[in-house]
Parts: sequence; C-alpha cells; structure tokens
Amino acid sequence: MKKSIIYFLVTLITIAVAKAQEGFTAKAGLNNISVSIDAGEFGNASSSELGFYLGPGYNLELSEEFDLEPSVLISFVSELTSIYIPVMAKYKIADGFTLQAGPQINYLLEDVPDGALGVDLAIGAGYHFTKNWLVEARYGFEILRGGDYGEAVSFNTLTIGVGYCFN
Repeated sequence: MKKSIIYFLVTLITIAVAKAQEGFTAKAGLNNISVSIDAGEFGNASSSELGFYLGPGYNLELSEEFDLEPSVLISFVSELTSIYIPVMAKYKIADGFTLQAGPQINYLLEDVPDGALGVDLAIGAGYHFTKNWLVEARYGFEILRGGDYGEAVSFNTLTIGVGYCFN
C-alpha cells in the first residue's frame, strides 16, 4: 500500500513537471496537531498542541484553472516533530483565490515504537495577495496510520501560514 501511494505521487509529480513550471515557494506558519486515542473500553482521549512549520514547495501550473504543488514541510510541535509531504491540487476560483485538496504523507521524527508513517487527506484554501506573497490554510484528516497503533491513534493537522513564490 505504501509503495503504491509513493509510486502514484511520483508519477503525478513527473507528469506535472513535464507539463509546465511556475516556481519554488518558501512557506512558514502555525500548525495545530490534534491527537485522538481510542482506548476501547477505557474510553477516548484527545490532546491538541500548537507549534509551527516551515519548508519549500514547488508550484506547477497545469492549466489556467489548475496548479499542483508538492511541498516538504517540517513541523515542530512539542514532542511531535514531523515531516509533512502534501501534494495539493489547486483550483483557481477567482483572481488570487484557490481551493486546495490532496494527499499528505506525514512521518513522525520522534522515537515511536510503531506507526510513524501516516497518510492524510488535506483540504484548504489560499490567496495570493501579490504576485509573490500568499496566505493559505488547510486541514489534514488522517485516513491511514501504519503499525500497531494505526486504528487506535489519529493525528489531524490544521496549518495556517504565509508563503513567498520565487517566480
């Protein structure tokens, strides 16, 4: 399953790069990670932590209406340092405004015995307020977590940040 997802993402990015290119983007902002634990008969527990993220992306212009933007973001949240790799399809709904959706791979960099790799479905919106500057917000719903904790632990992520496009 993991290999299939990675092959799909690599193929999608390769096709997009061959089609057109717009430029690199640097991003930073706040993120909030919510962790939910289903302890079965003992009940549920959840916690939320605020932190920040930063990293590069590359915006690929596929058509006048659609862009594709893979990114590699490192998230620093208390004891949950992670790498996120979102691949967002962007639909331009108005001048400067985009709706975004796509898969997001997350990998916990902390010393966890199992379940470090997860896959999210991320949705959000963005706005380019100048040619180079943008703001965006998105929410990642975890849909898959590997390992023994996969069904018991769920990580969801809210990110709100700014970006600078080098184009």
